[in-house]
Amino acid sequence: MKFNPTDKSFIQYGIEDGIQSNEFDIHAKFRDTNGYIYMGGIAGVTYFHPKDLEKIDIPKPLYFSQLRVKDKVIKSNKEQQNLLAQEISKTTKLQFKNNQFPFYLQFSSIDFSLNKKVQFGYKLLPNDQEWNMLTDPEIQFLNLPAGSYTLLVNGFSRGKEWDQAPLEISLSILPPWWATWWAYAIYLTVVVFFADRFYRFQLSKRLALAESRRLKEVNQLKNTLFTNITHEFRTPLTVIKGMTSSIKSKIENKQLDDLENSLEMIDRNSDELLHLVNEMLDLAKIESGTMELQLVQTNIIPFIKYLTQSFQSLAEEKGINFSVYSEIDHLEMDFDAKKLTTIVSNLLSNAIKFISNNGDILIHIKRIHKKNSDFFVLEIKDSGLGIPKEELLHIFDKFYQVNNSSSRRGEGTGIGLALVKEFVELMNGTIKVKSTHGKGSIFKVKIPITTNAVKIDSSDLASASSVSKSKNAPILYTDDHTLEEVFNNQLPLVLIIEDNKDVAYYLKTCLREKYQTAHALNGSIGIEMAYEKIPDIVICDVMMPVKDGFEVCKSLKTNELTNHIPIIMLTAKATFDDRLTGLSHGADAYLTKPFEKAELLTRIDQLI
Repeated sequence: MKFNPTDKSFIQYGIEDGIQSNEFDIHAKFRDTNGYIYMGGIAGVTYFHPKDLEKIDIPKPLYFSQLRVKDKVIKSNKEQQNLLAQEISKTTKLQFKNNQFPFYLQFSSIDFSLNKKVQFGYKLLPNDQEWNMLTDPEIQFLNLPAGSYTLLVNGFSRGKEWDQAPLEISLSILPPWWATWWAYAIYLTVVVFFADRFYRFQLSKRLALAESRRLKEVNQLKNTLFTNITHEFRTPLTVIKGMTSSIKSKIENKQLDDLENSLEMIDRNSDELLHLVNEMLDLAKIESGTMELQLVQTNIIPFIKYLTQSFQSLAEEKGINFSVYSEIDHLEMDFDAKKLTTIVSNLLSNAIKFISNNGDILIHIKRIHKKNSDFFVLEIKDSGLGIPKEELLHIFDKFYQVNNSSSRRGEGTGIGLALVKEFVELMNGTIKVKSTHGKGSIFKVKIPITTNAVKIDSSDLASASSVSKSKNAPILYTDDHTLEEVFNNQLPLVLIIEDNKDVAYYLKTCLREKYQTAHALNGSIGIEMAYEKIPDIVICDVMMPVKDGFEVCKSLKTNELTNHIPIIMLTAKATFDDRLTGLSHGADAYLTKPFEKAELLTRIDQLI
């Protein structure tokens, strides 16, 4: 035992350190003049100088002495494809393939002592944080993941690590070919390729579905347009065709009375057809970009008032309070008379169409200054049906129609307001609408004021506007034709429920020789008249305000007073579904406009 009195520590030495045995004779001891100590035991004599004991545990340099791969010793570069950059004792880096396991590294120290008590340990960074102690100076590597490692090796004397830098070498394990960077690049390329193909497939699928939906919507719009156009054409064509046949019959029978009234009806309904065609042509011109403004410069105020006068009589007939209020009397500006006529006519005709009796319509004209610009503003306020909030965003869409049970369902082409918006925007203006369902609407047109066009006299504008009005303004029916009613209790009574007065007039001319007639302007009035008069037969239009023909048919067929009365449904909607709907409500016959007089009379005769 070695005792250090300074730190009171003990160090034990054994046979492996060079002593003769583990047993000494207590009397066999001697120290000479040089300080050497001699101690005898059963196996001989051990002698040493105390200072020499410090040299026993001095660290010795370490080096790698051998590399063995799969039990084959690697001695040079040629043997293992540049595995060794140089001799194993001098190399600082080793590189292995993934199939070169197991491999073994042997190391040694430059210490030629025969006896020494030394242990060795290693760390493989970054895997190990503590030393792994070895029984032999050899490290075996059975398998390692691909990557870079640092191997540290050091010695331990009597359990204490040598105070020197560990032996160090870098190990690099190459990944298998399927885990190399270029393999991952191939994988990524393949994934990107298939992802791109899948994305393109999905995109093309979505585009195809979107295109399919778009084509379906376009076809739906076309079907709606054609349905509405044919419906709008059928009513005036019914009057024209019927009155033409009536005139021919009168001429053959030399009955020339009332021809002027018949010709006036033909002329009026022809104008309506021409107006519908002109609207469609104008819309087509706008969509193709060929529509141009025909601007003139004159006083716009009297022109607006002139346009509104034609609606005064129609408003009075419906008991509507119609008023025009202008904040200014004179405003010189550029505008297109024909297009402005279309704008005003469509807005006013809609306001009158969808307002009940004793309602109010106010036309407000003013000039405003906003953002360094002057604008002409036209507001049309009505106390009519109003527009539901969910449909307010679509009223300017082409072929769109508000589904309002109080108006004629499906009436119109859905072109009017779309044309208004297009014309306003063509003049660099804006149109906005505010509406409360059941309380009315406010349409506000704002057009920038410019004075660049050629000036004309207001009288010239009046003549021009009269021409444009005849071509573009909607036809306003007034009760300017009457037919002497035939009241004969011996004749069957036919109740005509039709909101178009020209069609009703034509029906009366067809029936006056054999039937007495009564006329109701809408479905609600028609139901009341049917309960009151109990007619022999009812001829009822389908699309009417307040209550449509289907509601009339249902009401009459479910009431004991009127369920026996035959009902002929007369409409411009001639599809199978429409006929089926009418018949399902109890209609006895279904005639489409335009109809033949002989067919109508035959149906009535058979039903009565």
